[in-house]
Amino acid sequence: MVALMLANTFPKKYDLKVGDIVQEDIVAHKDAIDTVATRKLQVAAANSVPKKYTLDQNVTKEVKGKVAEIFTGVRDVRARDMGESDKIKMLKAVISNGFSDETYSVMLNLSDSELRELETVTKAVIETVMNDGIKEESIDRAKALIIEEFKKVSLPEPVKSAGEDIAFSVIRPNMIFDEEATEREQKAAMETVAPVKITKGQVLIEKGKPVTQEQLELLKELGLLSQDNSSYFKMAFGIAVLVLILEFILAVEIYLFHRDVFENVPYLGLLAIVIITTLFISTVFKTISNFLVPVSAGSMLISILINPHIAVTASFVMSIAVGVLLGNDFASALVALVGGLMGTYFTKKVMQRGDLTKAGGLVGLANFLIIFGFGFLNNNSLLDIARQSFWGIANGFLSSILTIGLLPFLENSFGITTSVRLLELSNPNQPLLRRLLLEAPGTYHHSIIVGNLAEAAAEAVGGDALLARVGASYHDIGKLKRPYFFIENQLTSDNPHDKLNPTLSALIITSHVKDGLEIARQYKLPPVIQDFIAQHHGTSLLTYFYKKALDNHEEKKIGESSFRYDGPKPQTKEAAIVMLADSAEAAVRSMTKPTPGKIEGLIRQIIKEKLADGQLDESNLTLKDLDKIAAAFSKVLTGIFHTRIEYPEKLKELERKG
Repeated sequence: MVALMLANTFPKKYDLKVGDIVQEDIVAHKDAIDTVATRKLQVAAANSVPKKYTLDQNVTKEVKGKVAEIFTGVRDVRARDMGESDKIKMLKAVISNGFSDETYSVMLNLSDSELRELETVTKAVIETVMNDGIKEESIDRAKALIIEEFKKVSLPEPVKSAGEDIAFSVIRPNMIFDEEATEREQKAAMETVAPVKITKGQVLIEKGKPVTQEQLELLKELGLLSQDNSSYFKMAFGIAVLVLILEFILAVEIYLFHRDVFENVPYLGLLAIVIITTLFISTVFKTISNFLVPVSAGSMLISILINPHIAVTASFVMSIAVGVLLGNDFASALVALVGGLMGTYFTKKVMQRGDLTKAGGLVGLANFLIIFGFGFLNNNSLLDIARQSFWGIANGFLSSILTIGLLPFLENSFGITTSVRLLELSNPNQPLLRRLLLEAPGTYHHSIIVGNLAEAAAEAVGGDALLARVGASYHDIGKLKRPYFFIENQLTSDNPHDKLNPTLSALIITSHVKDGLEIARQYKLPPVIQDFIAQHHGTSLLTYFYKKALDNHEEKKIGESSFRYDGPKPQTKEAAIVMLADSAEAAVRSMTKPTPGKIEGLIRQIIKEKLADGQLDESNLTLKDLDKIAAAFSKVLTGIFHTRIEYPEKLKELERKG
């Protein structure tokens, strides 16, 4: 399963580098996200987010403090007793802000009130400009605003220029970059970007076009470059884990609930072959349509050949595997699962080959409805829905054809007798049944009646009615070797046993079991039918010949064991029912003037004797089952051996003349 799934899911790889010209269209092998294009859009979205800043009022206070220091220094120098030129030199030393000589001169020559006014105006202008916030990159704009603000005040131009010079020297950004808030906004913007999707089958690089670096990165992301083996190992590991889980589920189902199958190696081999064959056939038909994969064929084969309950779990396993084979296609996997379950349900009891065709039609109908529903769910066009639905219907009939075709090969290879094989064996035109009809007609009709009895009784106790009927049809084929030694085939009143020793008669009678097994092997009857031949008498005693031997005083020479069948005793419900039906039919046929009461009493007496003789010990029949069997036998035999109305003499004469 791992190898098959990997071979059908692993994409073609390419050995490419930037600038190479591709020789074919390179298409996406699955639905995916174009991480390269998505990343570019995310980066663009992040870059479009403006940087976030925080207004720091402390910076404004610090700048205004610097202005106050400048004017304090001016006042200190102005108070000194020295010439103006010396004061300017000292002022430059105290205030090293790089003012022009004119600014230094203006500040020294202003009166105290004018100097206070200039200080107040300068601080007010700075506060006005800085309250709007100043970023690093907008210092020049802030200086322009300072000039505009000074134009609004009524000061002499030289004084305004001095104020502007002072403001220019101390002004600095008070908008602090908030890195954390900016990253948060960028992350939110990136998350709003919808991922760029790549759909399965989409052309990634057109034929004849050169490969770009971005395309190369995309191919690497999708695992389509031959240099990258990691994707192969990841996919192989993933498939191996999936298969392990699926097989574990199937194994636990069989181990816990079907231990007989778990301990039967050929059955396990058959199960594996059917599953692998179904998946292999699915890989062939998926090239036509994903809805044509015949999972239901495998489900029907498992249901018929092994067990319907196991077929349900196997349908689940095969459907998931097919979903992976089809590129993780959920819709196709669901259609496969529904088809498989429907195939299992309607092949639980197959009574004729037409039932398989009917099951295929019902699978097709279920597929049609599922595909129809999915089509409307996905808002597909009516034409597309009709086309896909057609493949779903075709899937059902394809599955039934595959089931009918593969069934005989698997039956013969594994020695399994299915209901279909039993139906073939029940056909009166079977060579062995034809021989029985022509060479031993009494035995043939006896077998038919026993089959009717066994079928009715098996249905009553929940056994396999078809198996019981077919087993009964062949249980006495050993009488073909010496048919006239058995009373039902004796057309005259002469009985050859009247001239034979009881021991020899017993040997001839009991040998029909061994003869029957030889004939069964010659005609290649299934083992399950051979079991009916071997077990239908168990180790019963030939009472008539044993008593005859006793009457001839041979009890001292021959023990009871010489007058018993070799066995084995019946091992199944169906074999035990055929044993009881065989004895009941023979006994009731020998009754004179049978009535319903007499018939039922005789049947219950026969069952009681077989039970007391231990012939039913190894079958799994219960006392309740035996009561149901007696009732079923009575109903059938009363209908066959009912009392007939005496014909008038004239009617008798007409019948004789006719």
